[in-house]
Amino acid sequence: MPYRCKFCGMNFCNKHRLPENHECPFDLKAKSINLESEAQMLYEDTLEYIEKDLSVAKIYELRTTKQINTTLASDLLAHFLETSEEIDVKINSIMAFKILNLKNDTVFALLEGIILSEENPEVKNKALAVITDLFPKRSKEVRNWVKR
Repeated sequence: MPYRCKFCGMNFCNKHRLPENHECPFDLKAKSINLESEAQMLYEDTLEYIEKDLSVAKIYELRTTKQINTTLASDLLAHFLETSEEIDVKINSIMAFKILNLKNDTVFALLEGIILSEENPEVKNKALAVITDLFPKRSKEVRNWVKR
């Protein structure tokens, strides 16, 4: 069941992934989705997954099987980076951004923040390598700052 309906939260096969194909209880005609409510749904989804016993490997599995979208994967990995004290977890989270090819403003800002403030040189260097790979042009200023 690789597809999760963003309206009702149920998992479906490819044939039934669209709300109109699985009799979704969410009334698509009566309720219009605006960006704020969609962002709230993503936030609630993130909280739901954070409460589960997750690992970086599990986030990778969920994303590669399309059970979660790129935004949720980014948010969950960011949570690991911000809350973990373990160097390996931080490095694995950073590498997951690259392996999953997660390129968005949140990922850029998070990696930039790690480069500028992380005390551990191994974590800092890994973030620098990943930001360079994912955002070659955009990261130029950060790379120049690090060289100074």
